[in-house]
Amino acid sequence: MNPQDDKLFARNKRYALAVSGGVDSMVMLDMLAHSEKIRDFFVVTVNHCIRPDAESDCRFVADYCDKLGVECRIFRVDVPAYAAERKLSTETAARILRYRVFDGLDCDYVCLAHNADDNAETVLMHIIRGSGAKGASGIRQKSGRYIRPLLQLTRAEIERYAREHDVPFVNDSTNDDTRYARNFIRHKVMPLLEELNPAVKQNILRFAQNIASDDMRLNAQADKSIRRVRFDDDGAHIPAKLLADGDQRLLDRVFARLGVHCDIEQKHYFSIFGLVNNCGGKKINLPFGYVAYNDYDCITIRPEKQLATYRFEIPFALGRTETPVGVVEVGQNGCGLRIDVSKLPDGAVFRTRREGDVFTKFGGGTKPLNRYLIDKKVPERDRDGLLLIAVGNEVFAIMGLEISEKLRVDEGATPTYIELKTH
Repeated sequence: MNPQDDKLFARNKRYALAVSGGVDSMVMLDMLAHSEKIRDFFVVTVNHCIRPDAESDCRFVADYCDKLGVECRIFRVDVPAYAAERKLSTETAARILRYRVFDGLDCDYVCLAHNADDNAETVLMHIIRGSGAKGASGIRQKSGRYIRPLLQLTRAEIERYAREHDVPFVNDSTNDDTRYARNFIRHKVMPLLEELNPAVKQNILRFAQNIASDDMRLNAQADKSIRRVRFDDDGAHIPAKLLADGDQRLLDRVFARLGVHCDIEQKHYFSIFGLVNNCGGKKINLPFGYVAYNDYDCITIRPEKQLATYRFEIPFALGRTETPVGVVEVGQNGCGLRIDVSKLPDGAVFRTRREGDVFTKFGGGTKPLNRYLIDKKVPERDRDGLLLIAVGNEVFAIMGLEISEKLRVDEGATPTYIELKTH
């Protein structure tokens, strides 16, 4: 019996074998130590400080490594203290700290000793917790820098190998403690299910393989869709139609690009999908420091910011004018909006919007400024920062957007150019 799939290993890579002293990891160590699959490897064992005899287990692993002539590194993490401090279960805290050790190792890959029984138990646990396809597809044989050489072997096959090859191992007393979720599944739930169908584990794994196949296709579609998402300093701008079918995988990729890797729950996805069907300008607050906006034809997700409110009034003038939202340059050379400055009434000012503003759009038709901005699909959060040229409550130009019909440059007239350069 050998670890599965030669494609898992490469001769020019360095491997770390995570060994606890239990039968699974000791068999993995023995198999790989006597295999031609890998040459450059070392063992790492972690004392979680959960059991009084954990230190002796680490020494047991180190002694066996000495016998094999393999380097062994021992790490110590205080799981009980970390769990109490973060209000986590012991299982969760142990996993976080264990993988923190693994992530810091100077190797190309870390070998873990999960087996087929572990995989079936994991799938069942995820289903019970309400997981989606990712959880229901089970443990992957290779994920990132983590590989699982024994994943296709059952626990019974591994124990038989230990007997036949005289592989020593220790029994972790916590493995029998059914207060832990996995142990409850292993010792109480699985035996009952096997009374209904002795092949229940194989059937669970077959189910997981089918889900994984479907999940792979859907992930490929999400990878294709994210190419249509625009990322900039303002966050992510997702075309609304990409979210119309509730593509959670696309959102996973968006949040990953934004650097959000935790605190995302099903209710948050549903809130964002619901936002797609709301009126433009609506927003929802997300609990991980982000806000999602309905920007009409797209959903924008960005960090929550305190938006500045600008209230000022500066007399209109030719040349260069400093304003709180940028520098305005007005002249007969340049670029930007083209206006006939001779048509601008006296008393014109640079300012931001006010209640009661009206605007006559280019081509004719006067309407409240707010209604015009809604029609132009200008996000509500951006409206207070727009620089206007106005006289009283009448707006003659919206910088970066449009001029009023009343400032149209007639044929033969000399245009004046207005450009806003933001800070």
